[in-house]
Amino acid sequence: MNDSAVRTRTDPRINRRRKAVARTKKRRAMVRALVVAGVALAGWVAFFSPLLAIKEVKLSGAEHTTAADVARVVDLDSSTNLLLLKTDEVAAAIKTLPWVKSVSVDRKLPGTVRLRVTERRPAMAVAIGEERYLIDRRARVLSSTEAAEGVPMLAGLRVDLPQPGDRLSSTQLKSALKAFSAMPRRLRRDVQAVFAPTVERITFQLSDGIQVRYGAAEEMASKNEVLEVLLARLRGESRSAFYVDVRVPEAPAVSPLP
Repeated sequence: MNDSAVRTRTDPRINRRRKAVARTKKRRAMVRALVVAGVALAGWVAFFSPLLAIKEVKLSGAEHTTAADVARVVDLDSSTNLLLLKTDEVAAAIKTLPWVKSVSVDRKLPGTVRLRVTERRPAMAVAIGEERYLIDRRARVLSSTEAAEGVPMLAGLRVDLPQPGDRLSSTQLKSALKAFSAMPRRLRRDVQAVFAPTVERITFQLSDGIQVRYGAAEEMASKNEVLEVLLARLRGESRSAFYVDVRVPEAPAVSPLP
């Protein structure tokens, strides 16, 4: 064995270098272990920690939709992890409720779900047999009701008894809703009852007893304009009428009380 080989094995600089490399490897191994432990801890927190369980559900913007209604269509309880909650699926489920037009679902740490609901507005009540139902402008049944405050009543509809959330398919009803919705708000507020035996024979009864023979849901802008002028003239002259006929807006007619 030559002298250079002996010096290489015993050179202290080589030993220090080897020890430094060993320490570096040990530090890297410790860092990797800490990273793995951190990932495992994060996974436990995300999936199993009770800190992220749903503790509270806040419902806002709802007048007719209750927390019990929400609970019937979606489970939001302490068994659900807040981070794993699929907000789009929750929103889709809540939108199946009759009154719900739209809903936003937000998560707030550590354990709160916020539901902001926009509800549908009733446009009309319909009488089907002895039952009464509130519907919106799209003929969606909102609820069954004994009284219809602030909305006109349409009687004589011949359809099967619906359930809240159903859409009524009656052509007469849809035509009446179309004509009613096209009226200016000040006219709609004055309508108490609606008759639609056919799509061509829509009639509105006003609060003062005047019947408006409206006809089909067409030329509605012209009909509404003529109707407002005639009603303003009658009321300005303190006159009443049996009916106002605007079925042909170019040739309206007014019939005095008999």
